[in-house]
Amino acid sequence: MAQQIKYPATVDKHPDYDDTIEPLEEVRDCVVGAWRIKQEGIKYLKHPSDTDTTSDAAQVRYAAYKDNAEFDDFVNLTLRGWIGKMRIADTTIETPDRLNYLIQNADGDGTPLVTAIESAVSNAFQTKYHILLADYQGLSDVELTELSRADAAELSPRATIKQYTRESLVDWDFRRINGVMQLAYMKLKEWSYDFNPETEERTLVETDLILGLDSEGNYYQKKVVGGQPGERDYVTVNGGQPLKWIPAQIVCDEPLPVGALPRGMGMLYPISQLALYRYRISAAYKEMLNGLPPTIFTKGWQPMDQDTFEEINGRGNIALGPKCVNNLPGNVEFDILSPDSKDEAFLKYFEDNANKVRALGGIFKDKPKSTRTATEADMEASEQNASLTSVAQQSESAWRRVIAYCGMFENLWTQDDIEQNLEQIVVDMPRDFATPKFTREEVQAVYDGITQGVYTREQAVTLLAQNGWGTGEDVETWIAALESELPPISRTPTPQQREVDTGQTS
Repeated sequence: MAQQIKYPATVDKHPDYDDTIEPLEEVRDCVVGAWRIKQEGIKYLKHPSDTDTTSDAAQVRYAAYKDNAEFDDFVNLTLRGWIGKMRIADTTIETPDRLNYLIQNADGDGTPLVTAIESAVSNAFQTKYHILLADYQGLSDVELTELSRADAAELSPRATIKQYTRESLVDWDFRRINGVMQLAYMKLKEWSYDFNPETEERTLVETDLILGLDSEGNYYQKKVVGGQPGERDYVTVNGGQPLKWIPAQIVCDEPLPVGALPRGMGMLYPISQLALYRYRISAAYKEMLNGLPPTIFTKGWQPMDQDTFEEINGRGNIALGPKCVNNLPGNVEFDILSPDSKDEAFLKYFEDNANKVRALGGIFKDKPKSTRTATEADMEASEQNASLTSVAQQSESAWRRVIAYCGMFENLWTQDDIEQNLEQIVVDMPRDFATPKFTREEVQAVYDGITQGVYTREQAVTLLAQNGWGTGEDVETWIAALESELPPISRTPTPQQREVDTGQTS
């Protein structure tokens, strides 16, 4: 995957690109963490003054304002938590023998397929969608202005899967071709450095990879390196037949619209926004706290009292700290004034902010989720699991198809037989992330809750099924079996039941 370098504002791009690049960069920066956010300065933290932002005093104030602000790195923690919850390393992958090499080396650079899948999912969480491209004949790696296609063929290349971030896709277009609305043009921009070890100099190189369908619907690739365009290179398959579509797939966090790419942000975006809001409020809160140190307050001084004070104390200032004695002359009174801090609004904001983050599936390490009810927790877990399930489904579909494209390039089937051969490719991601499992103690508490009137039987069955203890029918059968035993395995009697059991009445 291309190195992530921020793009100049002068590149030719789709009208939607400028609208979305800034929020995409915000998410990326939040994932990198606090040092990156602070490095960006006023981009994420405006100067607290509306009038003076340029004087020396204003610059000193802003430096302290930014230094004291706290950026909580729960965005990165949440991303890693979601990836871990999906357990992508346990994905079941099956391919025809000729494509088995992809499992260990999906991109030609040694990246295992499960690692490539995890990278795509991570990018989908951050930026909503991610591009996969089936590549053949080394067109993405071989400089065709220097090598002929025959020379490239002698390299014995294999079909590989290249990945590109959403930010790399700077221009695109959909057209109806052969009765199907499809991507007909994609410009993928990469920025990289050429390093000369002799001079120890790095040169920034801009490269465009253009993927398109010509007026006859034939697929071609073209590279533009350093502003110098190469020739169109047409891709043929199955004995020289022109390919009639761009062999790319989009990994998205939800089903893609027809004839367009999504303009919205990924699942991590609202969490990153809450992190930035919290960062800004933290700066204001810290500045307020810094303005509230205790202040020495004295009164009752008369002329000559200062000389008297110095004579009896041996110093001209009031001293503070252990074993310090201040002998005050005459009617002088001494006090320490501690301003009353009114920070309830700040603390309430931080609490509300944390609750919103958790409601979106964000992860805090420093505070338990004790402020939420069990019902709220169940609803939030269900919503997050539904989102993760959608990401898994869209990922599986995209990866199966792009692997099938590789099979086409490897002459396992023709471009017209992709659909019929998809069943030969298996990409099954784990789904047990959707069933958070209660501990035995929690199950015991739910079961006891039935007899104590805390839960109805139906509520208990639903709660246990939602938390990893089988289907509703399984749990119903299990509870019925427990109730048929004499005595029950665990049942805490109510006061009325104790009266009946002992023969006592009130």
